[in-house]
Amino acid sequence: MRGALAEGFTRSDLAKYPFLKASYAFVSSFGLDIRALSSPALKDALARALGRVREAVRFGKIGPGLGDEVSELLSFPIAIAIVSAVGNDYLKRRYALAEAKRVEELLAREPVDKLLRIASDLGWKARPVEVQSWHGFLYEFSVSLPDYLRNASSMKDKRWKLVNRRIVSGEVLITRAEMARLLAEEVRRRVEGLLSRPVKEVPEALAPYVEQVRALLSELKVGAARGLEASGEVLLEAFPPCMKAIYTALSERKHVPHAGRFAFTAFLLHIGMSVDEVVELFRQVADFSEKITRYQVEHIAGERGGKVRYTPPSCDTMRSYGLCVGADELCARIRHPLSYYARKARKLRKRARGPEEEGKKAEESGSDG
Repeated sequence: MRGALAEGFTRSDLAKYPFLKASYAFVSSFGLDIRALSSPALKDALARALGRVREAVRFGKIGPGLGDEVSELLSFPIAIAIVSAVGNDYLKRRYALAEAKRVEELLAREPVDKLLRIASDLGWKARPVEVQSWHGFLYEFSVSLPDYLRNASSMKDKRWKLVNRRIVSGEVLITRAEMARLLAEEVRRRVEGLLSRPVKEVPEALAPYVEQVRALLSELKVGAARGLEASGEVLLEAFPPCMKAIYTALSERKHVPHAGRFAFTAFLLHIGMSVDEVVELFRQVADFSEKITRYQVEHIAGERGGKVRYTPPSCDTMRSYGLCVGADELCARIRHPLSYYARKARKLRKRARGPEEEGKKAEESGSDG
């Protein structure tokens, strides 16, 4: 540990930030061998590794878990090995994002000098500054343009666009919170890089844990399907091809563009699903955030902002977005996904009732007249 301390990092730092060079050096000093994971000495590290993966899958975020610093540090490479062995792209993205969220919360509480040491360890060119912004907040860091662009390019908020940033002598000024966010994005990309390495075979010691994670993924997928089909009178069979394709993509944890998510959310709300049910359905998305998803769903439902309840796009608009897929015969006779659902659902319910029940219903209608 002398080397790590000489670089200004404590044992607690290594446990919090397992991606540091000093952390790698410390793990290497243990001579960690995947085949030796059954050793009683690694019991706590293995349990924490599985816990990291489970938290990432279930909540999209990993808690600090700093009870035992050595086990915490060793759990990171073991968790990486488990996720890699599962071989699920959705899991890889979700796990990397969960680690980044964990790191961002920890970094947000660090002093300026610690953040600079971490940035330097990651190869960044950054320095401390004290510059008051035009809006009254304080810029505490200046980072090189390449470091900024490499990590801000994937962020959707307009404030991250270079045209909206203050640049001095080829360096971008950022706040402490922004420094934590950008460093967390660097971590996300690095974790995804670690997980992209091919796994030839699953180590025997990891096999039971890999199967547990696979079972958890299957459970969530089945749970989402049950949640949809159990929502009031919602009929999955009545979905138009475009909405069924979006639902399938979400179920398989594939990327769905913003326009597709908006259309699907508005569609579900209009056919009878509640805000809570829609939020729960989106929980399986790799970049799921409870706060952001709930806000967006409530906004589309007309419970926020201008209180306007949005309707899903028409078929023409869906086509322009590239979201119209595999149109069937009924599609040719309608102009809106909701019209498709209404007709198909009516037909399915009529078929489910059977001829006898339909006859009784007709008689009752006649007697009422």
